[in-house]
Amino acid sequence: MLAPGLPAEPMMQIALWTIRAVLFLLLLAICIHDFRARRIPNDLVFAGLLIALVWQSLAPAGAGLFDPHAPGAIGAASAFAGAAAAFAAFLVLHLARTMGAGDVKLMAMLGAFFGLHALPALIVSVFLCGGVLVTLRLFDGARRRAVFANLRVILFGRLAAFVGGVGPQFDPRSDSADRLPFALAICAGALLLAALLLSGVVA
Repeated sequence: MLAPGLPAEPMMQIALWTIRAVLFLLLLAICIHDFRARRIPNDLVFAGLLIALVWQSLAPAGAGLFDPHAPGAIGAASAFAGAAAAFAAFLVLHLARTMGAGDVKLMAMLGAFFGLHALPALIVSVFLCGGVLVTLRLFDGARRRAVFANLRVILFGRLAAFVGGVGPQFDPRSDSADRLPFALAICAGALLLAALLLSGVVA
């Protein structure tokens, strides 16, 4: 509900930048926690998911939180669909043991903020930032050797499964010698997409 005495447009701008700031602070807190403890806290992710669903359900209608022309809520159905689709897409990677469960839940939270229509762009942004993060980590010799050792385990495990055998198994929760804080890539991808949407580079 709009406050008395304030026109709709300034109030809408205040609401938009408030929810954007909340998302930024959530992502910052998640990144700091994942960098320090290599774990994404469930309470922050679930709080973010709840905030996203409430915003998308109750805020004035628009084309998305970061749309430069018609910013606003996309509705609960689209937000829930975005969260469910992001969860399903990254659950496949988790079941293949290439991504942690926290990453899957974080992507579901972002799917609710961005909506189903922006999910393909979000996934591309996340993996682009993930590639940059991996490249930066490879400058460290010990980490580079650990990453390539893990890649060999994954490759031989997949080849063995393909021919019906049993090969080495890789579990990112316990076997990774590098323990890459992938939340950094997910959050950076989300912020990159937000900036591209606001600037009109991505529609």
